[in-house]
Amino acid sequence: PMLQKPPELLGLPAGMFILAGGGALYMSRQSVTETESAATSGPSTLKSGGGRIRGPQNAAVTVVEFGDYQCPSCGFFAPILDEVLKRYPNDVKLEFHHYPLVGIHQWAMPAALAAEAAADQGKFWEMHDLIYKNQEKWSRSANAEAEFLSYATQIGLNANQFMQSMKAPETQQRVLADVVRARESNINETPTFFLNGEKVVSKP
Repeated sequence: PMLQKPPELLGLPAGMFILAGGGALYMSRQSVTETESAATSGPSTLKSGGGRIRGPQNAAVTVVEFGDYQCPSCGFFAPILDEVLKRYPNDVKLEFHHYPLVGIHQWAMPAALAAEAAADQGKFWEMHDLIYKNQEKWSRSANAEAEFLSYATQIGLNANQFMQSMKAPETQQRVLADVVRARESNINETPTFFLNGEKVVSKP
């Protein structure tokens, strides 16, 4: 039988993505270039699949995100998504896809490569969380890759293997595969969210 959305999640999307008060004010201050055009752009539906998965595979609710680690709006929503996943551990999964906006974010691609390099040692989500948690710091750094290396050691990764993975063509290809999917789907803003295949407007 088809999975049904749990009753307690019926009111979740609006509360999850359209935040009142300070959240709305924060989002309204982001430049158009950082959020890449109007919220109505891109497809209204998207079939899920691929990406990095957090949560149960058979979850009733799938949130697909196309994100850029240096995008302030993506960083703003990261802890909100974490809270939703913690609150509904059996009902919600996150499917994350990289979409580094390299034209406006200098360190977006290296950040994505760092997350994928950590994945080679089984710790994608640990690196993902640290990158977003420290976004303001490394975004302003003259050498963000050194910051990512420090995060790798914090979560117990082999530093040499991590750096080799960051520079490996295969790692870049994994990130670029997500970028190609985003562009082929006419997605041109970050963050872009889909809830069970339907686009969620993430800005007030």
